[in-house]
Amino acid sequence: MHNGIRAAVTVAAIAAGLAAAQPAFAQGTTVGGTGATYYLNDSFTGRANVVFSYGERTDESYVGDWDGNGSDTLLVRRGNTFYARNSATSGPADVVFAYGDPGDTVLVGDWDGNGSDTLAVRRGNSYLVKNSVTTGRADVVFSYGEPTDTVLVGDWDGRGGDTLMVRRSSTYYVKNDLATGVASSVFVYGDPGDAVLAGRWSRGQAGDTLGVRRGNTYYLRNSLTSGPADTVFGYGEVTDTAFTGDWNGDGVDSLGVRRDGAPPAAAGPVAAPGNPGNSVDCEDFTTQASAQAWFMTYYPAYGDIAQLDADNDMRACESLP
Repeated sequence: MHNGIRAAVTVAAIAAGLAAAQPAFAQGTTVGGTGATYYLNDSFTGRANVVFSYGERTDESYVGDWDGNGSDTLLVRRGNTFYARNSATSGPADVVFAYGDPGDTVLVGDWDGNGSDTLAVRRGNSYLVKNSVTTGRADVVFSYGEPTDTVLVGDWDGRGGDTLMVRRSSTYYVKNDLATGVASSVFVYGDPGDAVLAGRWSRGQAGDTLGVRRGNTYYLRNSLTSGPADTVFGYGEVTDTAFTGDWNGDGVDSLGVRRDGAPPAAAGPVAAPGNPGNSVDCEDFTTQASAQAWFMTYYPAYGDIAQLDADNDMRACESLP
């Protein structure tokens, strides 16, 4: 989607205590989780600057730029009826329409490159694309990948208009048009169990790229290549359902989380831990998990301050058991 929400994958715990982590939902798919309260952050910091409620706690939710004004907002699905709201505020739907069948898998994207997001229905490995948020028949139909593939949506080549990317383990197959055929490019990123997000994380990016969620820490890469993260930060709770969008229309995607229950009373931002300096090395830990937990505590604020990650793959002291 044009800077819209991004495709679901399963979370892998990277350190002790993260086994209950919730997934991150990336471009084009349902937000997932439950709850009618949404916490949006316009920058890569630890505190939401927009909090609102929309729909019911069990609604299937999506994110997109429904009116083409440059900012992403919510849509909820009930059966094959969709209720879109054009501002990140509480209130009734601005647009209501029907598309597809109640059991269809739905994707969101700017399929024709006109600046507004619309829906596509996935049935197996066939995609039925609609270029307006109205009731009616598909405008484009094509096939890609296998029925069991995990699919992400994004403007991968930066030319305008969203297309598909298929994920198989940690290998990604990018298609730069809405036509049946083979991948335009293939690359490897992250680990097979990583939760992956997609978005345009910086104004200098040509198109959408990937990010990895591990616990409540996010590692964003500004190009579709292998390598270390360009931005690392913490946001929300390990149990949150996370998703992405361009909430303020500045052309850069950032995070949102969905939670059950009423918003808590306002509180100040969580302070960063004190800088430990280069005070430990791998010999000070008995297991890789304990080294990783230390590394993750300080990395968001200070980077690899103790130089535990020798090959810059975000894993500390890999020689330890």
